[in-house]
Amino acid sequence: MSYPRKALVPTLLVLFCLLPLALGAQSSSPASDMKDGIDQFRNGQYDKAILLFHNVILDPSAADQKPVAYLLIAKSYMALGKLDDADRNLEFYIATYPSAPDIEEALYQKGRLLFLQNDFENAIKGLQSFAAAYPKSSFLSSAWFWVGESLFGLGRLDDALVVYQKIVTDYPSSVKTEAAQYKVSLIQLQKKEVELSKLLKWSHEDFLRSVEEYQNREKTYELAIAAYQRRLASTGASDDQQAIASLQQALAQKTAEAAQLSAKLAQAAAAPGTPAPSSQAAAVNAAAASPTTPTADQTAQNARLAALLAAKADALALKEKYLAWLEANAEVQR
Repeated sequence: MSYPRKALVPTLLVLFCLLPLALGAQSSSPASDMKDGIDQFRNGQYDKAILLFHNVILDPSAADQKPVAYLLIAKSYMALGKLDDADRNLEFYIATYPSAPDIEEALYQKGRLLFLQNDFENAIKGLQSFAAAYPKSSFLSSAWFWVGESLFGLGRLDDALVVYQKIVTDYPSSVKTEAAQYKVSLIQLQKKEVELSKLLKWSHEDFLRSVEEYQNREKTYELAIAAYQRRLASTGASDDQQAIASLQQALAQKTAEAAQLSAKLAQAAAAPGTPAPSSQAAAVNAAAASPTTPTADQTAQNARLAALLAAKADALALKEKYLAWLEANAEVQR
């Protein structure tokens, strides 16, 4: 049976167009889907990566690649913030493939997922168990970082600081070292702010107490001064007034005597042959060192100087006695 030549042309065109699709379907394989999915994951195209990894899971011939596909699906969902979907795939992987080559990373990712879910207590427990089980893991520094983050989230800043410092010290080349160093600085700053806040609060409270105490003491002193003034002004305080007057008179007399002696000393110093005041000390030292006998003028000058010093000493003693008497009487009235 023969067909018209014109009728065969559309049929051939349709077959020619469908041929690349058929060849593409035949060329798709779990290995190529896995490769393309990993490329999409690295490029941040997590939704496309999940579809490709699902193709691997649904392919009956991809038994060896299914564990990795589940883990990558879980990590893709974590990157998208779909934590419940990530949790389901991660739990399925851990329960179904406990001996898979990537079980170490899966357990680490489980601890990180708990942190992302704000389950800080279980995140700490899980990550510490991971660190104990895999002490040489390449994920160890990151695991400790999420422990520190969980402690920080719980407000346990001192414990978090220890963990962050451990990362900086023990894992200086880790990808988490810079972030850990930042958190160390942040916690230290927060601690300083807390200490400063406490200090400011204490200073303010202490200032208020000091003001109150000063005001109370001021009132007490005002009352004591008023009482003391009334006591001195009363008729019964005539003895005290007489004592004060006597002391003041004696002090004035001694001060006058000292002034007179100072004037005489100045006149003697101005006389011819008398050493200048600035050189008197040198003259005294020279006289002490010389074996010769002092002259009559030097002896008189020394006598006048001794009298002057004695008068000044008496005046100071009277002044001190007067001040002590006032202080003692003030203490009695306080």
